Amino acid sequence: MISQATIESILNAASIEEVIGEYVNLRQRGANLVACCPFHNEKTPSFTVSPSKGIFKCFGCGKAGNVIRFIMEHEHLSYVEALKFLGNKYNIPVEDKEETTEEAQSRMLRDSMLVVNEYAREFYSKYLTEEQAGKDAGLSYLTERGFNEPIIRQFGLGYAPEERDAFTRAALAAGYKQELLVATGLTLHHPAGGGRPEAFTDRFRDRVMFPIHSLSGRVIGFGGRTLQSSKQVAKYVNSPESEVYDKSRSLYGLFFAKQHISKLQKCYLVEGYTDVLSLFQAGIMNVVSSSGTSLTEEQIRLIKRFARQVTVLYDGDDAGIKASIRGITMILEEGLQVKVVRFPAGDDPDSYARSHSAQETLAFLEQHETDFIHFKISLMAEEMKDPLKRSSLIRDVVDTISVIPDIITRTVYIEECSRHLGIEELILTREVARIRRRRYSRQAPERPATPLEEQDHNLDQFSQNKRGDALAGKNDISRCEKDILYYLLKFGQSPLQEETSVAEYITLSLEEDELELQDPLMLHIFKEYMELTGDNQARRRYFTNHVNPEIARYALDLLNQPHSINLKVLRDSLPIEESLLKENVTKSVLVYKLRVVSLTCNQLTRELQQAQLQGEEGVMEEIMKKLTVMMEVRNSFAKELNRLS
Repeated sequence: MISQATIESILNAASIEEVIGEYVNLRQRGANLVACCPFHNEKTPSFTVSPSKGIFKCFGCGKAGNVIRFIMEHEHLSYVEALKFLGNKYNIPVEDKEETTEEAQSRMLRDSMLVVNEYAREFYSKYLTEEQAGKDAGLSYLTERGFNEPIIRQFGLGYAPEERDAFTRAALAAGYKQELLVATGLTLHHPAGGGRPEAFTDRFRDRVMFPIHSLSGRVIGFGGRTLQSSKQVAKYVNSPESEVYDKSRSLYGLFFAKQHISKLQKCYLVEGYTDVLSLFQAGIMNVVSSSGTSLTEEQIRLIKRFARQVTVLYDGDDAGIKASIRGITMILEEGLQVKVVRFPAGDDPDSYARSHSAQETLAFLEQHETDFIHFKISLMAEEMKDPLKRSSLIRDVVDTISVIPDIITRTVYIEECSRHLGIEELILTREVARIRRRRYSRQAPERPATPLEEQDHNLDQFSQNKRGDALAGKNDISRCEKDILYYLLKFGQSPLQEETSVAEYITLSLEEDELELQDPLMLHIFKEYMELTGDNQARRRYFTNHVNPEIARYALDLLNQPHSINLKVLRDSLPIEESLLKENVTKSVLVYKLRVVSLTCNQLTRELQQAQLQGEEGVMEEIMKKLTVMMEVRNSFAKELNRLS
């Protein structure tokens, strides 16, 4: 028997979209991902993956389940074999053995502790709403803070009595064991000594209670806020870490927010419990809190399961700003997009949401969120004239950019940094490459670099040594991407071949070679187009009248300027252009693929030259293998293009 702890470790590590994405080409559709089902033949995608729920479902053949079920079905494995398959993939030891007495006791202890926590939630909630002492202290406080009954009920807020052992006595009377009360941290054990008898008292006394839920909705711990003004009393007391509660792996409010985060593909990250409640009550429900603790990698990875964009909302004071700066680097390092909102001095998300309407709060967040470069520059705006402080700021920004794992995202931020700080892009690129090279060379011998890290390092080397060539190549690719986007916006729903439209042909052609538009704006337009419905005219009208003025201007310019592939045709009438649509679209995609592959060949050639200079024969052999394959691909694209010309 495989332990429940091992199964949970596998489910936490095995991202369902990552695992299934190795078998089928997943495409974003709203909060979910879709593909043609791998279990039966179909032309129209009916296979859906929900990252937020961790499940897949085919509406064609009916197969459904979690990531373990997918591996069982696809690889024809038993449940235990599927667990071992995933365990091997994610380096998690999986032992299929009989459950020992200790393991059974541990499992039963966890289950019992969760039951005790649920009892405690009910006890504190009833005391808040039914006992006069709870109403006078706790409920009046929450009401004064502006929290309404639905929010109080939904989040299970409560109040702990002032008596030293009121909860402990009630729990014992209800039949719960003393050792379980102590294990959860709800009860404190005071051994006999110094003439005093053994005693058991409540951890939480005279405090407003905030239950902390697991991802599945079970109560795993509590946070208690005092209503006393004395500085000698801790403002917040939290449950200690236990068999069921690990604060570094928990986010307050995630159970209630996960669907909204997944739907909007954006997560607001705040500091405290009341920040979550106030924003949630204002209708901003894609919000979670780090519960007053320093942000951890595990918490960021929890968010990453549901969305790739995080907006950090912290207090406008110095402590809040420093906390947000620390969190920014960690979030970027996990490959997420990050924005920051700085509140006015003296305000935090809670106080701002309480003093403004829901519409005003949302408008403030949307209007004031900025990327980390602008955020850091704004913090030192007054000090930018000092050369030393300016240099320190630039180094700080460059250090932050260097942790971003995706080279395209790094390149975009380098361009932003160059534009706003007035530093040559080449200098910034070299500095980022130097920092990453230093980090790369310091890797521990016992953990060799992964192929992805090696490839990333080589790309940085290429960017540093041949920035001019890279910029030229990027411009060439950009022109190719413009051609593709032109045909998509103008003729996307027009038939191209058999039952395939222009949009479907372009999408499938790029997916078959695992390509994605590299220009962020073009990629955004491309993805947004795929979410629309309607004919060509309706979709063109949508973009030329887009709510984002930048996108509207770009679409208008794109549709009204000649393109390299169809320059001659554009001089003629529209019907002639449509008659050559298949030829022109096919050429556009082929030219784009050819350019991407050619740049990869150039990069590999330079890597080969470097390996030759350093006498690294093994590296040379590996590069030659890759180069041979890529040249064959390039030649096949070139031949196909010549055939069409």
